[in-house]
Parts: sequence; C-alpha cells; structure tokens
Amino acid sequence: MPAFYSINIKTPLKTVFEGKTASLVAPAESGYVGILANHAPFITILVPGKITLRDDSGATLTFKSAGSGLLEVLKNKAVIFLDSVEAGP
Repeated sequence: MPAFYSINIKTPLKTVFEGKTASLVAPAESGYVGILANHAPFITILVPGKITLRDDSGATLTFKSAGSGLLEVLKNKAVIFLDSVEAGP
C-alpha cells in the first residue's frame, strides 16, 4: 500500500489542485524529478513541461505548466507555485 503526502498546486490567481498524492513527477531545471512520501526537504525551480501525480484514489492526473515555477517539499507536504498551468491529457 503506497504512502501518501499532501500536495498543493497554485498559480497567482487560484489553487489548481489540493489533495493527497502517492507520487509526483515534475520538470525541474536539471531534468524531471520524482517525489514520493517521506522525501527529504527539497526545493527546485520548475520549467515548462508536464507535471504528473497519482492521487489517493489511484488516478493519474496530468497538468501542463506553460511557465516557470517553484517546487518545495517539506515534512510530507509538496507545494508547487506556477506562473500558469492547465489540466492536461
């Protein structure tokens, strides 16, 4: 059974997603990064690309980041701040 952690995806205008996830893959400056539960504290700059997460129901959600952003992971919580984002296929 996978472990879950909380995640928030935000833009300056709204919260795009708020919930629990088992895994996150996001486009960082140095390449895609994967985050699981109990990850060490981490912060990175995000670049445009596809953000994928698996929510607590097991569904895979995809978002497309069109601008830059920031990912912070601390104490089983991930927060993603993006210039702009849209739900993807």
